[in-house]
Amino acid sequence: MQRLRHQYQDGERRHVVLDGVDVRFDRAESVALLGASGSGKSTLLNLIAGIEPPVAGQVWVAGVELSRLGERERTLFRRRHIGFIYQFFNLIPNLTLLENVRLPRELNGARPREARQLALDLLRRVGLDDRAGAYPEQVSGGEQQRVAIARALAHRPALILADEPTGSLDAATGAEVLGLLLDAVRSDGTTLLMVTHSESVAEAAQRRLRLTDGKLVPA
Repeated sequence: MQRLRHQYQDGERRHVVLDGVDVRFDRAESVALLGASGSGKSTLLNLIAGIEPPVAGQVWVAGVELSRLGERERTLFRRRHIGFIYQFFNLIPNLTLLENVRLPRELNGARPREARQLALDLLRRVGLDDRAGAYPEQVSGGEQQRVAIARALAHRPALILADEPTGSLDAATGAEVLGLLLDAVRSDGTTLLMVTHSESVAEAAQRRLRLTDGKLVPA
């Protein structure tokens, strides 16, 4: 990103969320993003993912300047190159775990048989292949988060963005989920940027950054 600046409108007041952020994330790097509530961490993830366009500056992912793309182009790019993991899972409730994981691959044009096999392999990787036919409401929160990770990996993204991936989990399950994410960095060469309030999660990352007063600084 180059000198990223972003604002949002709230009534008649205008708030600066990000101010002059300039940072590079390398391939196979894990980065923890810290900061107080309301400091703009989730906003930064949305900008990097192309969910929101910046007011000023450039966002580059995998050699593509997202800030120059239209909304539909950004959506298609995100589908192919970015995996997003939310704190509260965002699984589709009327799809099985297997169907949730295979969906991104199918949306990218994979044949159903290929997408199904990859989804089963990913569920096996996160220890849930025996629950493939279950629905999200039938498994625990920790298991749902593991499915969310498998889904984020299904299209082999260049970048994983994780918003408080362990925030709603107990300590043991959180450590397990963190291990899965870091394994993706090591084995797949994926770049991982995760928002967290947890110092222990942040310490596991290769680099720590903090958002303070709209500016990004080493933590």
